[in-house]
Amino acid sequence: MPKFNASLLLFTIAGIFYVVASCLDDELLILLSKPIIIPSIVFYYFTQIRRKSDDLFVLSLILFFIGDILYLINIEDYYYFGLFLFLIPYLIVLFFIYKDFRLLLQVREIKKVDVSLVIVMLTILYLIYSLLTLIEFDSKKEFVYVLLFGLELFFMTLLTALVFLYSTYRKNAYLAFTVVSFILSDVFFMLDKQFNILVFKLVNTLAQTLSYYFYVMYFLERASLRRRYLK
Repeated sequence: MPKFNASLLLFTIAGIFYVVASCLDDELLILLSKPIIIPSIVFYYFTQIRRKSDDLFVLSLILFFIGDILYLINIEDYYYFGLFLFLIPYLIVLFFIYKDFRLLLQVREIKKVDVSLVIVMLTILYLIYSLLTLIEFDSKKEFVYVLLFGLELFFMTLLTALVFLYSTYRKNAYLAFTVVSFILSDVFFMLDKQFNILVFKLVNTLAQTLSYYFYVMYFLERASLRRRYLK
């Protein structure tokens, strides 16, 4: 269990207020709560890390924060630039998962593909296809961005499933929760943008907030394992 300190408490409170405010369309409360979410969980990371912080990991959180703030200022004006910004930290996350997968291959030989892995991948492919056919895109540019997000999430899910199925470390559970949260956040972001239904907004904001927590916990566990191996 994570140590529940002041920064994690602040993250939890800000996250709850943000989710509630988004569902109520309370712009003032959103402005007050959302900018606190990522800085508080970043501060939690710095209070818990016992070795030098990873600059690439911190950069990914900073990019998430900038994207969030731009959408908070004006989602219409910064929509495509925000999508571009969010693609970059996703690539960083994918890079970390790929490194975990390469490490797994060094210690364990994968001789056969688990049936559950095939089911997961077919589900993700169907979800991407359904979203691309369901959403009415404003332009080809938006379609390309959504397709790129879909490809990133597909490879994230593939590598995460492999790491999760063939390794029992706790970090892999946090990683799985992170990727699932990314998928739910992105899918329901597009659905909410298209249909503006309360439950879509609720799932989007809740999944987005939780993804930051799971991502930090994954990286703390990952750093702890690396420190253990280096001793």
